Amino acid sequence: MSQYYPPQGPMYPPPPPQNPESNYYDEGDYEYEEYEDSADSPLKNPLVAFLGGGCLVFLCMSFCVLSVAALWFADSALGLSSPTPVPGSDIGLSFDEPAFPNESVVSDNGLQLTILEVNRNASVETVQPVEGRETIIVTVELVNLGTEESAFNERDFKLLNAYEEAYTPAVGAIAGALGRGTLPPNEGLEGRLVFETVAGETDLRLLWESDRGGAPRYLYLE
Repeated sequence: MSQYYPPQGPMYPPPPPQNPESNYYDEGDYEYEEYEDSADSPLKNPLVAFLGGGCLVFLCMSFCVLSVAALWFADSALGLSSPTPVPGSDIGLSFDEPAFPNESVVSDNGLQLTILEVNRNASVETVQPVEGRETIIVTVELVNLGTEESAFNERDFKLLNAYEEAYTPAVGAIAGALGRGTLPPNEGLEGRLVFETVAGETDLRLLWESDRGGAPRYLYLE
């Protein structure tokens, strides 16, 4: 009875053990690039902050401009601002800036005053002539532009020279004197004021100042 023996070949050492992951990754096949952290950049953060701040300022300024424009448009369209002052109410408010003779002034209570005529070196029976003095007659018109009755009085008037020295009127010295009384709304009257001044006075102003309050008004006499 025979027995079979397989052929004996040369003996080789077993292959070394392999890491299965080495079959997929080879460090030689990849290149690595190093990136700097954006937080460590010395230029990027200040630039971003500057741009962000500039945008914020621009937005705020744009909002303010648009708000002002909207308010202006609403005010113009709806008339929200204070009403336009009555012509003549904003002139003649000071001695240095009196109204001109052809201008009318309006008091705080709505009375309009206009100088109609100035007569210098006038002769008035009730005023005794004095050497070096002259009599001046000023004819005025008063119109009530308000909605209520307004009082007037010729004692509310004075003549001022260039040194602000005052001449008071000769009350009731002439026919047609202004006198005193009240004016209903939308009505007017004419009256005359008589003053005795130093002869030849120039740069005279008519002062209208009521003891019932309100700012005084000044008008050049001529």
